[in-house]
Amino acid sequence: MDLFVDFLKQCQKQLDWKKSSRVLVAVSGGVDSMVLLDLMQRLPNEWKPWFGVVHVNHQLREASIHEAKFLEQFCRQAKIPFFMTKWEKNQQPTANVEEAARKFRYTFFKDIFTEQQATHLLTAHHGDDQIETILMRMVRGASLESMAGIKAARPFLEGMLVRPLLAYTKEQLYQYSEERQLHYFEDETNQSLAYTRNRYRNQVIPLLKEENPQLVPHFANFSSDLQDVLAVAQAEVERQLEHISKKAANGKQELDRKAYLDLDKRMQRLVLQVLLMKVYQNEDQPFQRQHIQDIHDLLSSEHPNRQIDLPGNWLAKRRYDTLIVCPAEKNHFPVEIARKLHLGEWVNLPQGGKIGLFTADTFLESNGRKIIWLDATSVRLPLLIRQREPGDRMSLKGSGGTKKIKDILIDQKVPLEQRDELRVVCDATGDVICFLGYKDSRLSIERETDTIQYILIHDQNGDES
Repeated sequence: MDLFVDFLKQCQKQLDWKKSSRVLVAVSGGVDSMVLLDLMQRLPNEWKPWFGVVHVNHQLREASIHEAKFLEQFCRQAKIPFFMTKWEKNQQPTANVEEAARKFRYTFFKDIFTEQQATHLLTAHHGDDQIETILMRMVRGASLESMAGIKAARPFLEGMLVRPLLAYTKEQLYQYSEERQLHYFEDETNQSLAYTRNRYRNQVIPLLKEENPQLVPHFANFSSDLQDVLAVAQAEVERQLEHISKKAANGKQELDRKAYLDLDKRMQRLVLQVLLMKVYQNEDQPFQRQHIQDIHDLLSSEHPNRQIDLPGNWLAKRRYDTLIVCPAEKNHFPVEIARKLHLGEWVNLPQGGKIGLFTADTFLESNGRKIIWLDATSVRLPLLIRQREPGDRMSLKGSGGTKKIKDILIDQKVPLEQRDELRVVCDATGDVICFLGYKDSRLSIERETDTIQYILIHDQNGDES
């Protein structure tokens, strides 16, 4: 087979890009990516889009400096735009180097993709890579969708990530390179059995190829067939998911727990898989089957407020009868010093709005504000506005006892994230007067005309008084 002729047919048949597209080609300097770069250079003008090369010098080998210089010079002579970065050694971890390098690489690709307003990113994954990926995911217990292997094309930011060489074997790429006399670099670490993928590449796959020389096309067919079946099934699963979920702001996905538990158990797993597929559609790190089970257990649990970590800095949070899948929050509300509220003053609240304390004879029209009447002889000034603290209790209006504020939050099903935003108002002795927005204590009374009273005004909108 003439690989270039077949490549042209594939380009014409699949139409992954157009003449007007802007394409980035990921080139490491190995035989795979140098073959892809040569194929792109040889495209006829009517099919050749604008394209540039993106390269990451991981600085994991001494030869990487020479390889980067060679590629830079090669692209300069060929008048190909060249974009490169280095993975600084102080950013490199001591464990999970493969995964960390991959994250760094794709972060750089995304940056250049956005900067150059690219439409396509091309990588040189080939048929042997497909076998390695499928076997590795099967062994470690990935999801069914993940076990379908590498997709020939998938969404990437606002464009597409395309693997034009998936149909070809490693042997075919070496043969093409020899025919074209391409210069490439062999990464000596590819022979090291310290890396998981290398053990599959150098030990497992050669044995399988001895059993069946047609291993690459067979795995390609398996991947294609499984992706087709999943696409058909996914239409029905998405219909079910649409009924019980919604997409919230900031990329969050929310799911109705009760409606989920009413689904057939087989559909439940599929719904969670499709939900995670939507979350990870632009992520480089796939989720695994265990994560689906972990979320199912979270929804089936008796605990109403729990959460689990997901790959790629995502969280699955159970908040009573709602499941929220969202990016992990980087910052939490800082501990604040209690703010004093003197008579005749307004104090702005950290999360918006304000609160003021006045005497009854200076009563201001409520205009929708929350008004709390206080017996002036029962509270000691100044009042304090602070975050809730462990063990906080308050006497409840209309009740003879006290109750923990934590239990009030649980009774009213206040999500954990909102609890750190809430404030209590105490008098100078520490007695809780009110839990803003939720409960008033027995210190809150009705308006009386024959006694000296204070009025506590909670303006949630922060309107001018």
